[in-house]
Amino acid sequence: MTLKIEPRKTTDRGGYLTMPLRENVPVPGSENWQLTNCPQCGRECWDRPLPDGLTKEMFAGRLCTMCALRAGISQLDRKT
Repeated sequence: MTLKIEPRKTTDRGGYLTMPLRENVPVPGSENWQLTNCPQCGRECWDRPLPDGLTKEMFAGRLCTMCALRAGISQLDRKT
């Protein structure tokens, strides 16, 4: 399997906004990070503001990093 990781373009649609897990990042990277729970697994993670030029409508939702990776892998498995 080949996986290409590149910065998101403003024309891209779908995919998930990733929220760092609190167990991996115990201290928020910025004062505007908010502690929340992943809607899929319930683990504590950091919700961060969207980068400039991006809107929440461009994404399928927000998930913790692990759930987003699992969702991406399952999409790749369905394509093969």
